[in-house]
Amino acid sequence: MMSNFSDWQDRMLRAVWRHGERLPEEVLTWMAELYGERGEIPEAEFCDSWTARTFSMARSAFETVSKSVEQDIGKATTGDGFTYLTYVRDPEMGPVGEVHIKSAQVSTPDSADVLCAMAEGVQEFVMSHHRVTWPVCGEHNRGLHVDHVHETPVWTCTGGTPGGHVVRAIDPAVHL
Repeated sequence: MMSNFSDWQDRMLRAVWRHGERLPEEVLTWMAELYGERGEIPEAEFCDSWTARTFSMARSAFETVSKSVEQDIGKATTGDGFTYLTYVRDPEMGPVGEVHIKSAQVSTPDSADVLCAMAEGVQEFVMSHHRVTWPVCGEHNRGLHVDHVHETPVWTCTGGTPGGHVVRAIDPAVHL
């Protein structure tokens, strides 16, 4: 039975142009669960599931980052006239869609990658729309950058020690 899953998984990863790419365990676990629930679904259905998962995660991550902006600086990232997340499926770019917010984009349903992309996009929005640098390191008064520490999306500052330092997790509910 495992060889059937392995064959299906290989075919589906080729379908989304990720064959041979090292994917996070979270994505591989989701694929195993999907296979366990629905069996060998067709390629088109798998691509739709992959994209739907990515887009759902992006909406959730956008809400998380938006709440952080409002708590930190009292500025809204939602409201009439704002365009947030867009979804693009370009046949020349592959069989799965991409989620965009400003210039950030993501097409893999991995929560860390999705949260990082949404954080960068919201940060870009805040800078361009509100003309405010967000978030800022309280110690060095510098704008922060998105990074990963042990697969946890974090805000880092380039000030202080060589290589900078982690200021906090992007998701305020995560404590480092």
